[in-house]
Amino acid sequence: MADKNPVLQFTESHCAALGKSLDELTAEALKSLYGHVYNVWRTYKPALGEELGVKLYGNIWAELARISFSGAVAKLALDEVKDLPTLGHVVKECFTGVPALYLIKRNEADEHVGHILWCANPGYGPADRIYDRHDYYRKEIYLTYVYLWAMIEEAKKMGLQEDIIVDIPSGRCRDGACAACQIVLRTHRADQDLHLPEVENRYIEEEMKGQEPVAFILGEQGRTFEEQGPSSFSGFFAVDFFAWFQLFNNDPETANGFYCRLWDQYRSDWLNEAKLALEIGKVTSAKELADIVAYCQRRRYFAFSSEDGGDGTVKLSAAADPFVQVADMFGAPAQYKSALVEMEQSFMRGLISDLKLDGRAEETIVSHIARGDARTEISLALN
Repeated sequence: MADKNPVLQFTESHCAALGKSLDELTAEALKSLYGHVYNVWRTYKPALGEELGVKLYGNIWAELARISFSGAVAKLALDEVKDLPTLGHVVKECFTGVPALYLIKRNEADEHVGHILWCANPGYGPADRIYDRHDYYRKEIYLTYVYLWAMIEEAKKMGLQEDIIVDIPSGRCRDGACAACQIVLRTHRADQDLHLPEVENRYIEEEMKGQEPVAFILGEQGRTFEEQGPSSFSGFFAVDFFAWFQLFNNDPETANGFYCRLWDQYRSDWLNEAKLALEIGKVTSAKELADIVAYCQRRRYFAFSSEDGGDGTVKLSAAADPFVQVADMFGAPAQYKSALVEMEQSFMRGLISDLKLDGRAEETIVSHIARGDARTEISLALN
């Protein structure tokens, strides 16, 4: 019997800790993943300027493309990618794992055409802040080019000799009511006058009829949650690491500050959610403060338990840190783990300020897995 996929084991362990099924966690992780890339863009643009922001944001998608390419060639059992039709099958496999519903409409020696009828981004992408959303999606088409260019570069390492031209005549996130993204890959010998396959007037969202989108798409793909869940869940943490790493490579001195700003994007929404879910108005005890912090941590997939510290404090404790676990998979530098601790401290202090508890509440990170400790423990007090 083959060894169980370690990323699936990682995902299932957090399902158990969080009390969620794999189906539930997969859908939540997709929302988190594509919400996170959106917030990365919303952080990069004002912090770095549009030109540099788009460049560094594109580097994140290039990294994801390389990971997807590696997984696709392994799944297809390929030792080489020497021609466009083979590359076309790899591209389909990469988009399938996004997940996206990718149909190959033409796959010939000099031209590949694929239609994407549904994609998790924008399917699970941002649903508010309309100007930012549209600005972001206009950039996403450019990022699709970056994603494909990175795959072409990987294919050249596996024997592809041709220069491949990429064209995306329509994109669902960019072009509103169009029915499909058209992915066109051509060699220089391709007939430029050959008509592209017709885009079918089909809208997958109308066929879902209230079903969870990822469940519907996996059914269309003939895939399972066991296949999709691990990449979606680990992908959220991978994006976080890549986002920090691009900031760090650009300027180590400012990286952690911008990284804390990224996570500040969540604080207001999560605080409002927590107060409603926990039925807390004005915080009057350390336990209520701890409950709010634990709620926000759970949105980051930390399963914290809570106990009375016996001295007016409440202690939160977690036995696993998914950010550190995924960082270790990628061999992340120690500076990223330090940034995780700094960000958590900054996030909690922001919550305390939002709750108008400055000078009254105290938060202490007693130990942290990112520092090499066995557990993460947070002590909270309210005077």
